[in-house]
Amino acid sequence: MLNIMDTQYIQMTVICLLCFWTMGLAADLRCNDMYEKDGRCCELCPPGKFLKKHCTTHAKTDCGDCPADSYSEFSDRVENCQPCLKCQQVYARACTSTANAICLCGSGFLCSDHVCSNCEKEKKCRKGEELKRTGSREYTWKCVPCPNNTYSDTEQGHCKPLTQCDTHGFIVIFPGNKTHNSKCGIHEQGNKEDGHYILAIGFFFFAVVLLVFLTYACIRRIRHKPNANIHGFPLSKEESGSQLIQQAETKDNASQILLSMASISTV
Repeated sequence: MLNIMDTQYIQMTVICLLCFWTMGLAADLRCNDMYEKDGRCCELCPPGKFLKKHCTTHAKTDCGDCPADSYSEFSDRVENCQPCLKCQQVYARACTSTANAICLCGSGFLCSDHVCSNCEKEKKCRKGEELKRTGSREYTWKCVPCPNNTYSDTEQGHCKPLTQCDTHGFIVIFPGNKTHNSKCGIHEQGNKEDGHYILAIGFFFFAVVLLVFLTYACIRRIRHKPNANIHGFPLSKEESGSQLIQQAETKDNASQILLSMASISTV
């Protein structure tokens, strides 16, 4: 067990460390956007430069320009600049003294690290598979089976969710699998109801057209009836024959119209 002297020693050590930490924090707060060195506040080097010498009582901070193929993105007191990123294929942005390069891979290739500085040829997966990345900062791609309730019907390596027929009010004709999407259909009861509805509309229009035709035929018959014996004398044989022919033609026309309407209603 620790004796009293050891305990006091540990307490004093902790107190001293806290004091030093508090003093350093206070100095940083006092310097604001500068940094503290030997009790003095020194200026930070701006982006594109690095620290050569700390400030002194008689001189400011000495900063130098970043050499070629290096950069410094923020105001800092680092003593060297960061090396620029080297792209294997495409430079989306060239490296400058204040910003790093941005890399991309060309068509048909995939990035094989987190900054896309290296590329690998895109793989073609079989139907029912998708491309999956393995690794964090440096990684590769491989084909894996599609997860449950998804499918892939191409070689592009992208799995899509299966269509859920019941959520859209349809019945399942084919449930789908790893390589084909679900197929949905309409409920049979709905088909019958729709058919009855269409048939009822057809009969309604047929009845309306038939009523209009019969009304027109009656009006025409009434209009022609007084002309048959307008002077009270019987018609001659020729006139009677012409009237009979006219009536027969009217009946034939009416029959043809009724047959046409019946065939349209049946269709």
